[in-house]
Amino acid sequence: MVWVVLAMALLWVWGVSREDVRYAPPPQQTALPVSSADLLFVDGPRGRIDVLNAKTQMTLAVFESGEGSFLRGILRSLVRERSVRDLHSGGTFSLSLLDNGSLVISDPDTGYWMALEAFGVDNRGLFAHILARAVSNDIAATGKTQ
Repeated sequence: MVWVVLAMALLWVWGVSREDVRYAPPPQQTALPVSSADLLFVDGPRGRIDVLNAKTQMTLAVFESGEGSFLRGILRSLVRERSVRDLHSGGTFSLSLLDNGSLVISDPDTGYWMALEAFGVDNRGLFAHILARAVSNDIAATGKTQ
């Protein structure tokens, strides 16, 4: 019984000591971007989130309180990684469609990224719509194709 308690205590100490370990981001995909946009996510009044094109400052989408739970979850994950590294929670995130068909949101400040197709067609579609609006907005603003 003493050995079991001692083993459990050692296991607990090992687990607690690992909490301070900083994990590296997953290795970036090797596929090349077909289109991309830098996005800002701005907290609005009463829980609203505004999604802005970082380049043009145009609003691409608005999610009122209670809407966009998947988007909010993705943002919480990315902002948490910034918080762990004592970085400011604001700033741009990059959304890219890669030549292998993957849609990826990434944080240039931490190197973390998520392949959005892993979360299902509807959730990927939300971000694909935002990317399409951002690319259209960039084309309209510059008069060039991306």
